[in-house]
Amino acid sequence: MFHSYPAKLLLNIPLFFISCTKYSSPNDVVYDPFSGSGTVLVEALLAGRRAMGADANPLARLIAKAKTTYISSEKITAALGKVLSDVDNARQIPFTTTIKKDMWFSEDVAVSLGSLLYSIRENTSGIVLEFLEACFSACVKRVSVSDPRLSVPVRLKGEALEKHILGSPGLIELFAKVVGANCARLNKMPEGCSSVVYADARLRHLDGDLKADLIITSPPYAGAQKYIRASSLSIGWLGMAPSNQLRELEKLNIGREHFYKSEYSFESASVVPSAQGVLAKIKSINSLRSHIADTYLREMDDAAEGIVSRLRQNGHLVLVVGDNMICGHNFSTSQFVKDIFVGKGLTTTLELVDDIRSRGLMTKRNKTAGTIEREHVIVFQKR
Repeated sequence: MFHSYPAKLLLNIPLFFISCTKYSSPNDVVYDPFSGSGTVLVEALLAGRRAMGADANPLARLIAKAKTTYISSEKITAALGKVLSDVDNARQIPFTTTIKKDMWFSEDVAVSLGSLLYSIRENTSGIVLEFLEACFSACVKRVSVSDPRLSVPVRLKGEALEKHILGSPGLIELFAKVVGANCARLNKMPEGCSSVVYADARLRHLDGDLKADLIITSPPYAGAQKYIRASSLSIGWLGMAPSNQLRELEKLNIGREHFYKSEYSFESASVVPSAQGVLAKIKSINSLRSHIADTYLREMDDAAEGIVSRLRQNGHLVLVVGDNMICGHNFSTSQFVKDIFVGKGLTTTLELVDDIRSRGLMTKRNKTAGTIEREHVIVFQKR
């Protein structure tokens, strides 16, 4: 239950490939360049491997680090007691203007959140601070008036809002419960474990950096899950984006949907020649959707340079990716991304296809973005 996060990778896939001696051995380095909340990193550490990740979303990086950095239960319990005993509503961390606080939180809840966060930051530091901030973040949406059924914030209304407010837990009680549950989960991790989490998959390997023996990742899609918007309430409280600059943070994420019209009013050739035809068909229907898909491929091409640079010779990359329907046209994301990585010098050694049967995993964006109904698991080797 560590922290809800959209589009988590099912742990069965990383568990299988990490455990397979053909791809990974104890103490090998496992890397996820789109690590999200850290599923691959956790499985790597549990299997006796070293873990690296990367994500452009600062909240994802916080969650992943908190999930993969061992802290003793005694240290967490002592810190929790100190934090809770020092909560004072007269001392608060101010909410940034990233989003409209009054739209999402009652006045009493906002005061409670501000004073709890103040106490966390006043009484803890280092890895304990990161762990408690991640637990604080896990509580934020639950005490808001956002619809709990949706990943992105959508304000409840009418009877649903009244019912939600009446059933909402007290913040301090909820926070203590979340800390306790996450402490128990963290203590199942290997003692002394930790991970390295970079800010962007596009960063190239530098001398002195570890190289990965195995890379396992599920990259975002064109018109991807709205990761930054889904994280916006926590980002606002934790001050992870400059005031009124949520869109600037979104620009760092591959697969984003928001562009100014001036950004897609010009012609350009795709970095993936095989995608040129379908991009032209999409553009004849919706020029924005075409630009979203084209930008996605350009940024994935850039990310592939960074990813391949971090993979050791003879190492493997396991890519989990699905195809999209965009404006009624099949957008073969798996083939296009495969072409990108082959173009960077990797060799395809295995490809599997899996139907997504669970409606919970089907992500419908809007009428022009379509759904993702099948996933491809593609294995590459750097020879």
